[in-house]
Amino acid sequence: MRKLFLLSFVALLLLAGCSAEQPAISDISISTELPTEEPVQLSWTERLALDLENNPLPDYSLPEGNGKSWYEVFVWSYRDSNGDGVGDINGVTQSLDYIQNMGFDGIWLMPVHPSPTYHKYDVKDYYAIDPVYGTMEDFDNLLLECKKRNISVIMDFVLNHTSDEHPWFLAAKAGDEKYRAYYHIQEEAGNGQWKQLSDGSFYECQFWDKMPDLNLYNEDLRLEFTEMFKFWLDKGVAGFRLDAVKEYETGNVAANIEILSWINETVKSIKPDAYIVGENWDTTSGIYRYYESGIDSFFSFPFANADGITAKTIIMADRPVTEYIQKLKESDEAVKAESETATRAQFFTNHDNARSVGFMRRNAELFKTAWGMTILEPGDLFIYYGEEIAMSGSGKDENKRAPFYWTDEESAAGNGPPDMEQQQNTFSSVIDQLEDENSILNYIRKAVRLRHKYPNIGRGSVELTDMEVVSGNEVKIGGAVRTWEDYSNTIVYNISDQPAEVKFSGKIADFLSATGTEPTENNGVFSLPPYSMVIIN
Repeated sequence: MRKLFLLSFVALLLLAGCSAEQPAISDISISTELPTEEPVQLSWTERLALDLENNPLPDYSLPEGNGKSWYEVFVWSYRDSNGDGVGDINGVTQSLDYIQNMGFDGIWLMPVHPSPTYHKYDVKDYYAIDPVYGTMEDFDNLLLECKKRNISVIMDFVLNHTSDEHPWFLAAKAGDEKYRAYYHIQEEAGNGQWKQLSDGSFYECQFWDKMPDLNLYNEDLRLEFTEMFKFWLDKGVAGFRLDAVKEYETGNVAANIEILSWINETVKSIKPDAYIVGENWDTTSGIYRYYESGIDSFFSFPFANADGITAKTIIMADRPVTEYIQKLKESDEAVKAESETATRAQFFTNHDNARSVGFMRRNAELFKTAWGMTILEPGDLFIYYGEEIAMSGSGKDENKRAPFYWTDEESAAGNGPPDMEQQQNTFSSVIDQLEDENSILNYIRKAVRLRHKYPNIGRGSVELTDMEVVSGNEVKIGGAVRTWEDYSNTIVYNISDQPAEVKFSGKIADFLSATGTEPTENNGVFSLPPYSMVIIN
């Protein structure tokens, strides 16, 4: 009886549910929105490729000859292709599209030969590639890929000394007279740095006792180097950067010039259009005498670094920009007076010097201006990797050779040299700066590309020109006429923190502005933004 009652009660409940009023179809809300997808996160290499695609290098055909833009690469810290913590040749090859897109015509590879040190300025074998950087096949492939992009490659060639582990020196220590004659070995120590051998004689080692100095007057040694030059030039290397040319015969300028003349004649007899640039660390006018040797270029130390003409012109309130232009003119003419085919090699800092962001006060506008002035100078331009993004690095040499700041991903460029102190960069990575139109990187990219657009910038003469300053800091305003063959224009400088107005004839063709503000012209009056350089046709 109880069971029957329960069944009846359930049936009544079901009937009540079926008779309840149901909502109309039109009252039912149905969402037609698709679920929101997470934004696609591109890798840093994909972001890099996208930027290069969106900012192609304009097709400006640079004439043959001087005026090229070179990119100095320390392979150890540039790009690590295999994840072993050290940059390598293949990493450079993977970066060629970036290097080309920046506007560089060539690469200066710091030493890549086998060496017991991270910096590799103490060579054990001039015919090989250090295994930590890769193989000879990797190097050949790099040259092949560079050729496809019309990028030249010069090698750092260390002729002043070898490693003390080089077979020549090991034989010399063992008493082999032929190889003892390859080095400066004598019974008494000379001037500078010398170290005693076990037999009581001394060998010269001006930089370090692990770097015995070579005797470049020895004819057998010269034959050795002649074969080495041919080996690398035949592979497709465009030329050489010569290290420490002042120390070939320390304190003897005439001897150094004679040795350089032999190097130049030898290299050019193998490859007539080979390019050679020498490191003559000298901030005096004595630097120009070395052009007697016929070497194409020597680095322009008087204009470089914290105590150079360029930095002082920007930072010192009473240093006129017209004085900078005049010294630039004198430097260019001093080079040409020694050799009509030679050219300056301008740079602002390199692997031996503190990175310039520090002595330019970590100020983006001052930094951009210093590099803008350097890039627009006559000569062959050299930019050290990392300077295009204002990387940090000072103190010991390892700090100046820190991993290239491609991205915040630690694996991109390896771990850096042993004993490097951790560097804190003021400015962001390559990838982030590419996406900021007013970044340091985009400023330098534009400046380097201008050298392609106007061939007279890299190879033209310099003449100071007059103009009427209507307003602004007159000390920091000036103009230089730059002429080469049928190309001519005027670069007007305003390197103060104030806007300026000048009266001058012509029209604005291009400009570099550290603030991003564009110059204007109205009835012959040019309005110049702070920290700007304006090209006027």
